Amino acid sequence: MANLDIKTLELKKNQKLYTALEGRVDVYWIKEGWASLSHSADRRGQDIYNLFTPGDLVGMRESYFVNQDIVLIALTSCTLVKIPASQLHDLIKAEEDVERAILAFILFNDNIIIERLRSCTHHKAEERVAHFLLEVFTRLKFQGLVSEQAYPLPITQEVIGELLGMTSVHVSRCMNALEQKKLIRKTRNSVNLLQIDQMVAMTGFDSRLIYGHVTREAGVSDLGASH
Repeated sequence: MANLDIKTLELKKNQKLYTALEGRVDVYWIKEGWASLSHSADRRGQDIYNLFTPGDLVGMRESYFVNQDIVLIALTSCTLVKIPASQLHDLIKAEEDVERAILAFILFNDNIIIERLRSCTHHKAEERVAHFLLEVFTRLKFQGLVSEQAYPLPITQEVIGELLGMTSVHVSRCMNALEQKKLIRKTRNSVNLLQIDQMVAMTGFDSRLIYGHVTREAGVSDLGASH
């Protein structure tokens, strides 16, 4: 790792970083903050397709493709560690442990997107939002960032809507409905999941489809395992 040409970057909220430009590709480890990826598009909305939390690698999967016009958007103030993708690829070839870790991350990330897509195509809007809240909770718990059912959610309802194919107004209505049913308690920048078992039952959320057997090793309970 000492041979990697790493640099630390600070991004302000809403600042954009073009991660692929003229054939140059970088990968970023999020030390602090929340970020998203989008494709550059001259269309309405940010075209966000992925969400990243502290501890995640941004752009790892995309670094294996050519001509990926990707934009990293800081959803909060972020501290990023930049790693040239070519150097990381060389390290993966040389170090089997690194190769396994990177492959596991790519698979976990793909599983998250697949499960979110399944929720969006099979559930009503309210269930989609509940599924997303369980997803974020599980991800943060897997990273060891939360131990209770309350966790930070410093992203806007517009961002959630982009990820779930909904308008921000619809997301707000769903959040209010979940709160009225006493399933969650929402503040400006956090969520408290009051009835996780009930939310799992209504959404079919199962953390094993994302993290599999590694959840127990990491000390994370298998949400949905008994449903």
